[in-house]
Amino acid sequence: MPYIKPERRPPLDRIVDEVVDVLAGTPSQEWDGQLNYLITRILKRLYEPSYLNYERVMGLLSCIQHEFYRRFIASYEDRKIVEYGDIC
Repeated sequence: MPYIKPERRPPLDRIVDEVVDVLAGTPSQEWDGQLNYLITRILKRLYEPSYLNYERVMGLLSCIQHEFYRRFIASYEDRKIVEYGDIC
């Protein structure tokens, strides 16, 4: 998980809240494209074109995917196994 110091969170949380408010005003089937656009714009603005930076970005995106799975999806799947039974 992207653990950052608590004092660094409020400015980022304000931005997240604003983005979520904008997205909440659009149909959910458009969220994926809008999030892709937003994240791509951020990454393009921060990282200069270079193989090293492209590797860093790909690693970052991979870590986000794995951490989201570990923290949220795996526990959801575990609850569903209890609810519906495991695959035999």
